Amino acid sequence: MGEPPELQHDGHWRVAVWALRVGFVVLAVALVGLLVMLSGSTPWILAAGVIGWLLAAVVTLTGFLSARKRLPEPRPGFWPMRFMLIHDTVHARPPTPQT
Repeated sequence: MGEPPELQHDGHWRVAVWALRVGFVVLAVALVGLLVMLSGSTPWILAAGVIGWLLAAVVTLTGFLSARKRLPEPRPGFWPMRFMLIHDTVHARPPTPQT
């Protein structure tokens, strides 16, 4: 993927990637909460999933925009960066050695 190498060393980018991963999990919690609520139970699981998803979305967006702002000109567009974010979220990279 044509990803700028600076992104892999940017802490804001890593926060955005992990927040999106957490967002996928809490979205699943929200869907389970919806099913539980439709079966006649309490809506607390749904509320927790929706609140968690909103928080993850805010953290993802903040990290994404901060990482994009730190990139040198010419910066990639929003759509290519969104696809880079999704790619990095679903494809784990080996950790870089600390020196």
